[in-house]
Amino acid sequence: MLAGSLLVGSVADGQTSAPPRARPRTASAKITVRDNSGTPLADVQIGISGSGSRSVTTDANGVASTMLDAGTYRMRFDRAGFITLERDVTIQSGRPAEIEVALNLAPPPPTPPAPPPPLPPPKEAVPAAGATNSAGPPVVVSVPTFLDKNYLGRDPLRESILGCTPSGVTRLLQLRDPVALHTHANVDEVLYVIAGEGAVRLRDESSAITAGSLSVIPRGVPHAIERRGKNPLILLSTLSGAPCAAVHPTDRD
Repeated sequence: MLAGSLLVGSVADGQTSAPPRARPRTASAKITVRDNSGTPLADVQIGISGSGSRSVTTDANGVASTMLDAGTYRMRFDRAGFITLERDVTIQSGRPAEIEVALNLAPPPPTPPAPPPPLPPPKEAVPAAGATNSAGPPVVVSVPTFLDKNYLGRDPLRESILGCTPSGVTRLLQLRDPVALHTHANVDEVLYVIAGEGAVRLRDESSAITAGSLSVIPRGVPHAIERRGKNPLILLSTLSGAPCAAVHPTDRD
């Protein structure tokens, strides 16, 4: 034999033997997903991340199949109505893997709290016992100053009478909760929004209102008022045709 020569394999009957085959590095993975009662779950989205990312979906039998290289993978199982599950899986070179997973039902969403019942409508101004329909004293009111001293706070509704005449009453309404559907039988009402957002519902039609909005509501027309947004709804209400009412000292500064 010459020095430095290389002999590969062994010789038998004049032929050189082949080197051993390398073991395959990929393997099949069969993934079965069921619920806790053992019922197969179709349409489960399975996200696979590791040496290569991919996504598969279970069939009607709750089974998904794929080929994976040897290594460790993170599998994420998602299906509507079930709690998402993540699981680490190790795939060995050349060895088929069977993976079984059970998903838990997701808890039902919490029941939203019931909306507060509508407030009764503010009472129409009427004369106090023994009072006449004479006009009250002249009134000049700074609304911002009045609100600083008579702010709604946490109350659902505050009604303050600012002034009145023989045929009209002007009120300041501050509300958080809705005012139920009601009707003024003998007076017309004009609503002017000073601050906040809300809606006025006339019969079956609702209209959004914001600061600067004016609503004219003829007598006999059913209407309701509601606040929208996080701030109180503050309105100036003029009842035309309502007699002058006695004004409580705390209602006017």
